[in-house]
Amino acid sequence: MKVLDTIPEISSEPLDRIGKDCEALHILFTAFEFDLFNLLKEPKTARQISGEIETNPYLTEKFLNALVALQLLSKHDNKYTNTKLASTFLVNSSPFYQGNLLRLSAKGSDNGSKMSSILKGEMQKEKDGKFEFEDVFDPSFILAMAEGAMRRSLHRTVKEVSNLPEFQRAKKLLDFGGGHGLYAIAFSQTNPNLEAVVFDLPHVTEVAKEFIAKYEMEERIAIIRGNFLEDDIGNGYDIIFVSDVFYRKKDVLMSILKKIRDALNDNGSIILKHWLLNDDRTGPLVSVLFDFKLSLRGDRHYIYTEKEYIELLQEVGFSSIRTLNISSSSSPSGIITGKKEV
Repeated sequence: MKVLDTIPEISSEPLDRIGKDCEALHILFTAFEFDLFNLLKEPKTARQISGEIETNPYLTEKFLNALVALQLLSKHDNKYTNTKLASTFLVNSSPFYQGNLLRLSAKGSDNGSKMSSILKGEMQKEKDGKFEFEDVFDPSFILAMAEGAMRRSLHRTVKEVSNLPEFQRAKKLLDFGGGHGLYAIAFSQTNPNLEAVVFDLPHVTEVAKEFIAKYEMEERIAIIRGNFLEDDIGNGYDIIFVSDVFYRKKDVLMSILKKIRDALNDNGSIILKHWLLNDDRTGPLVSVLFDFKLSLRGDRHYIYTEKEYIELLQEVGFSSIRTLNISSSSSPSGIITGKKEV
């Protein structure tokens, strides 16, 4: 047998891509650690940069060249500066800054090191009333969610929802578990007759309060602080909008959905916007990875298919259910609406 006669039937490029993506991610996280993109609003040499961040000049130049290859920096006359991509998404003064979201991803990457032990059945340890992998809804987490919304997911959602007849005639909307409040802000700016309310945990609504002030919407948007598992969410709503909140199992969601239905006016609507899995739960890739990551945190989390969300709404008593596809490669979302008909 000749060596040249031994050829694989398929390419290894998918595996190579996974490995290179992992390397690139570590380079990006390291750049964030050194606050590099905020330092490179103006061109600087490798030696200047290494002096500012106190690193080895030789290795710093290699590191910067890697960032050039990743199209995050540009290099001219041996000086480095941000590309438009980096200036838009990686400089903290940009309205489209993604730093908190990327740091959240880095935190998830660290948790991945425990994957094998969890798969073997090692139980999570509870500390101070929280499980080791349990999300902490601190300001950085909420800001990360805001940054994710500003990747055009919010824009696609508001565009589709604003075309719905029930939205156009709505007078009062609840942004349920609204976090940063950007959806409530955008809906109110789209519909001048709309009164919006953001409901979330007390410390979370402090972030929403800042965004509401930033967009000068204090007169149009109210805040209710509470835990939707336990507290009253108000009533008299024409629409209750829920974005990326319902990733819990059915036994938890059913009582919440009943509370939502009770809070709606007759003929009011629920609008869900969530990442979805296909029916055999093997795609899209982003949803599958998200499903697996949440599963590592315990069996309380669950990512639904479109069909499963529809069945949940029907079981609670919603009808006239419709679906809208607003998915992208980075945000495999769908919108599902249901009506409280009497």
